[in-house]
Amino acid sequence: MTRQVLLLNSDKPEVLQALARRPDVTVRVMTRKVYADLYRGHEVAYVDGFADLTQVEQAAYELAAHGPVDHVVAATEKSVVAAGLVRALLGVPGPGFDASLWGAHKRAMKDRLRAAGLPVTDHAQAATVDDVPRAAERTGWPVMIKPVFGSASKCTYRVDSPEEFAARHRAGGFADLAEQRLPVQVERLVRFTHEYHCDGVVHDGEVARAAVSRYFLPPLRTSPNLNSGYIADQTDPFSRDVLDLHDRVVAALGLPAGVTHLEVFRTQDGPVIGEVAVRPGGMGISRMWWHAFGVDLWEEFVRVSTGERPSRPDRAPRPETVGRTRLPALPGLRERVLAVPGVLEVLTPEECASPGRLEAYFTAADEAAAEAFIARLHEMAVPAA
Repeated sequence: MTRQVLLLNSDKPEVLQALARRPDVTVRVMTRKVYADLYRGHEVAYVDGFADLTQVEQAAYELAAHGPVDHVVAATEKSVVAAGLVRALLGVPGPGFDASLWGAHKRAMKDRLRAAGLPVTDHAQAATVDDVPRAAERTGWPVMIKPVFGSASKCTYRVDSPEEFAARHRAGGFADLAEQRLPVQVERLVRFTHEYHCDGVVHDGEVARAAVSRYFLPPLRTSPNLNSGYIADQTDPFSRDVLDLHDRVVAALGLPAGVTHLEVFRTQDGPVIGEVAVRPGGMGISRMWWHAFGVDLWEEFVRVSTGERPSRPDRAPRPETVGRTRLPALPGLRERVLAVPGVLEVLTPEECASPGRLEAYFTAADEAAAEAFIARLHEMAVPAA
């Protein structure tokens, strides 16, 4: 019997490729018109954006008119809440609207996690950018401010005092945040030493597999051109604490199935949750997992999102530390990096779907060696004077 999948996606090719490998799956797509060429041959309904839930509702009914839907798959962070609404409207199993909010709306997410007794920083929601100082009175200064919906580090700012906020706001320093026309998440600044992430595969409400990785530098402190990190020592006490925290986050969210990307700060008092996303991590994290464990997180995402069991890797995990880094696509750099002992592969901008950037993957003896390896690759990316 053919399974009918309604896919909410933008330009993520990995999920479409994984679905295409299933001869028993027919895919209908909800997307923006700018991506129309990617979905030729599919039934498609268009929205201006997944934030417009009225358009999402209309598009869902348009696609449902072609017959019953078995699974709704949200491949991007912006589509998670929309997918929850579509499931509720069409009566499709999976996370409903409330549960989808917990996986995407930063205030709703942290309210849910705090209610479950999990470590999150003090936070409040401001109706507009103008309302940030009032919200910060509840959290205390300094703060981080960001849209309640958003991915990566877009429109995210550290502000140390009311006076600094007022001066920067008058100068138009938060114009891009205001242009989002969304409430603003205000969070008390977390003092941390390192930032980690824990990625996992969830099936039937249980964590089937998970692993902790460490960012070389926190994403807010490095250029997207040099975003990098490595698989951490899973036996380290802090890694074990993060793995336990990941289990508790999955339980608190009531997540029945999916792939998770949990960001965690290491502080003097232990791990503190940054955010959690219910989709594979970007910046080469999925490919790093493939090199380390023989597991394709996008394949696992499609499996558990469509009711299949997680896969069993056909090889043992690599004993060495596996790491990754983005690099600018400078002339000749790919060839020079490929010549470095320990480098596994270097993807071109076309191969990693990241214009102007390379993605390099490598093995090293341990975490310290991985840090030195990344530093060396970053030095190679500095143009000669």
